[in-house]
Amino acid sequence: MGSRPRRRTNREGLLGNPVNETLLYLFGILIVALGIGFSIGWHELGHLIPAKLFGVKVPKYMIGFGPTLFSKKIGETEYGLKLIPLGGYITMIGMYPPAKSPEVSGPRGFFRDMISSARNAHSEFVEPGDENRRFYQLPVWKRMIIMFGGPVMNLILGVVLLTVALSGIGVSQVSTTVSEVSRCVPVVATDQCTDASQASPALAAGLEAGDKILAINGVDLVNWNEAGKLIKPGVVNQLSVLKVDGSKASLSLTPITVQRPVIENGAVKLDASGKQVYGPKPVLGIILAAEIRPLSIGESLAASGQSVAQVGQMILNLPQQVAAVGQSTFGSEQRRADGPVSIIGIGQIAGEVASSSSTSFEEKIQSQLGILASLNFALFAFNMLPLLPLDGGHVAGGVYEAIKKGIFRVLRKPNPGPADTALLMPLTWVVFIALMAMSALIIIADLVNPISF
Repeated sequence: MGSRPRRRTNREGLLGNPVNETLLYLFGILIVALGIGFSIGWHELGHLIPAKLFGVKVPKYMIGFGPTLFSKKIGETEYGLKLIPLGGYITMIGMYPPAKSPEVSGPRGFFRDMISSARNAHSEFVEPGDENRRFYQLPVWKRMIIMFGGPVMNLILGVVLLTVALSGIGVSQVSTTVSEVSRCVPVVATDQCTDASQASPALAAGLEAGDKILAINGVDLVNWNEAGKLIKPGVVNQLSVLKVDGSKASLSLTPITVQRPVIENGAVKLDASGKQVYGPKPVLGIILAAEIRPLSIGESLAASGQSVAQVGQMILNLPQQVAAVGQSTFGSEQRRADGPVSIIGIGQIAGEVASSSSTSFEEKIQSQLGILASLNFALFAFNMLPLLPLDGGHVAGGVYEAIKKGIFRVLRKPNPGPADTALLMPLTWVVFIALMAMSALIIIADLVNPISF
């Protein structure tokens, strides 16, 4: 113990050159930008495919907002790419039902105009023969499938990307191969070895760089995580070692117990005053090499579930998270690395990962896939919020309609018809403005106060 993975050096010799680092940084941003565009298009396919299967007329399928850069009409649907790649949409005729009673004459007002505009949106695409192809005319369960489709596509894509990253490539972890042997084991981690220092247990036992530890006290060692349970502090331990020359050896060594920082959940434990907590730790005096280990499919699926849960927890605490971002940007507090980021921030992280000199090519690819997987999990969780104009808001409207129709059926009342979610347009605009303000704040924070790694 007392072991840590050695950071990888750049074997290709490319990094360290400012030009190459800049190119790799930009390449990382480009890869993630393309991934984001694909994720948005994939999301909208989740709406488009079931809508067409259920007979709804879909005049437009667009990725992005603003001026159209490119479009092509295939059948009755125009497919296109717009200037601002911050989302996407499909246009379905009859998104909202008509008013159940004639509108009162007189001054309309802002909110009444908003509701009326929502009802009449995309009416220019309605042609003879489209009378029964409106979205609101579908049964509730079909409408909910259409609205669920986008977020579910992001969930599927996120799981696939993370599975490829973790099972196809693997995760970096401590191996059982010795990278370096320390000259001594300082009682305090910051102390330096001197000529008078006692040799480390590993050096005294004859361990060398490149040796692979096969077993500890007669128990085969699969990975170094098991070593903590096998190494006995204060007594002689037997190590079975595969030497660099290919021979096997049995070495005896007694670990030295020293005070080292306590690690919990991958982070240094702090006391109430913010100082590091130290505890006794048996140390061999070795530095272990890092290795990439692919996870099983089951482990990757479990990691996907944990990622979705973490994203969901962050979204539930989003007001506090955004407030913290504002305080760190316009105040003196340090910005938290686990807080929300915008597309700008995602690009910055991707660029830093791509240009890092301490990670291998496989680790860079794994990190980029992980970033895109996290983005898709965020798109899934965020779009499932029961607020219009998000997909979850339309799903919530469908649930309300189904419950209402069920109650009317039990009471033997006439079918109340589809839920008139157009009446919620004023609230929808409030939510939309709040989302835009939140996004603007996070973008500003990513520009002037980016997260440091």
